[in-house]
Amino acid sequence: MFGKYATLALCMLATAHAANPFAAKQTSADTKSAYMSKLMSKATPTANSQLHGRRLADDDAEIEVDITGYSLRFEKCQFVRAYDQDMIDGGYDTVLSTQRFVIFRLCPSDSCSKCNSGFGEYMVDMEEYLGYTVEYRENEQEEYCEACDEDCYYAAADDAAAADDAAAEEEGDEEEEGDDARRKLAAKKIRRKLANASDCDTCVDACEKIESMEDNNYLDATAFINCQSIQEATDDDGNQQAAVYAGPICASNGKKIKIGVFSDENCMFIDSDKDVENYLTNEDGNAMNLSHNLLKTVYNQEECISCAE
Repeated sequence: MFGKYATLALCMLATAHAANPFAAKQTSADTKSAYMSKLMSKATPTANSQLHGRRLADDDAEIEVDITGYSLRFEKCQFVRAYDQDMIDGGYDTVLSTQRFVIFRLCPSDSCSKCNSGFGEYMVDMEEYLGYTVEYRENEQEEYCEACDEDCYYAAADDAAAADDAAAEEEGDEEEEGDDARRKLAAKKIRRKLANASDCDTCVDACEKIESMEDNNYLDATAFINCQSIQEATDDDGNQQAAVYAGPICASNGKKIKIGVFSDENCMFIDSDKDVENYLTNEDGNAMNLSHNLLKTVYNQEECISCAE
């Protein structure tokens, strides 16, 4: 069963993220600083890079670049096939392995959407880029929902009188649902009375979708940013079958990252005839779909990440 691979879905609609003040709250400086530090330590400048730093010392190879006025933007994903001795040692039919990379830019923050001059361009292994960036986006969205709880649910809960009134309005039709249902209905009515009512509706709806994703038979696509098995070589009855694996691939000429199906445990040989969703089930055997909402944030060129703390 695939259920062991399921993770709590931390995603939301991009429009919801951009439409309300909760999304604008800064991710903690420590979180952003750690993300930038880890990513840049693994990145290599490309020949296109126009951003140059200064040498710390004449005998020091390290280069220091002040990036506080820049924002990070995904540029493209690409792959190359190169000779690999491990392929021979592993008994593969080819000596070429597939290596996947992400190209990103540090763009002047005041022109990140265009980013056609004065930028730094870097290349990093796709697995590392996804690992660091998904972690950052997860933290960002967790803070989003925490802020939503504080500004909507908690503020509403403090208004006991309003809560009683709202619950009473619904009690006739919802009595059979119990106290818990009445509490939720009351909270919904109260948050609509807040000054930022539409913002509360937006963030609460988005965060509720996060919590209920698996209940609605969805899995977060970021659960597959590392190559992993989705079908064992032996089925539940002990019969032999082809092992199948899932992992990230470059799509749409490198402008997107999707989850593909592979025939090997290192996710080098893609099987484009197969769809990953055909292999996903929960512990009860129900078919599951992939949600790409969180994954989209790591390659969305319209959402730059400011390097300023």
